[in-house]
Amino acid sequence: MSQKVLEIRPILPQNREETIELVNQFFRMLNKMPLDGIFKIRPRAAAKMVDVYLKLRGTDKVLFIGGFLEEELVSLLIARIEEKPYLNEEKNLFIDLAITKQGKRKSGFMKPLVDEAFRFAKENAILAIELRAISENEGAVEFWKKMGFDPFYIRFRKLV
Repeated sequence: MSQKVLEIRPILPQNREETIELVNQFFRMLNKMPLDGIFKIRPRAAAKMVDVYLKLRGTDKVLFIGGFLEEELVSLLIARIEEKPYLNEEKNLFIDLAITKQGKRKSGFMKPLVDEAFRFAKENAILAIELRAISENEGAVEFWKKMGFDPFYIRFRKLV
């Protein structure tokens, strides 16, 4: 019996529905976390986000890739180049979302996508990759630390 091999491919319009479903899985998970009581992702946010990135995918400003087992989308990474002309680094790659399908987490399907993000950054003379992780999402925080990311900013929040 042959093992399926993870293939990293760009997300294309024909992947729209399964991409939306994967983003929705992540958004539903976040919305179940108690957090501060007002942080909630809106309905249809996944479709809107995926559609924006599908429009931007032809530019050199985004990385919109998936990990596929044959035709099944099992992981997804969405990142964008942020211009920072006021800093020495001038730009960074900001990971907006990195998601692995429920039931497939901890299977090694995200690491190749992160490796591709590093390759993309080097190819585009980007010196740093940044992301945000909700501190309550301990699995994500642990994963990013294992991938060599260090806490850099502290983002504070207070309800008014």
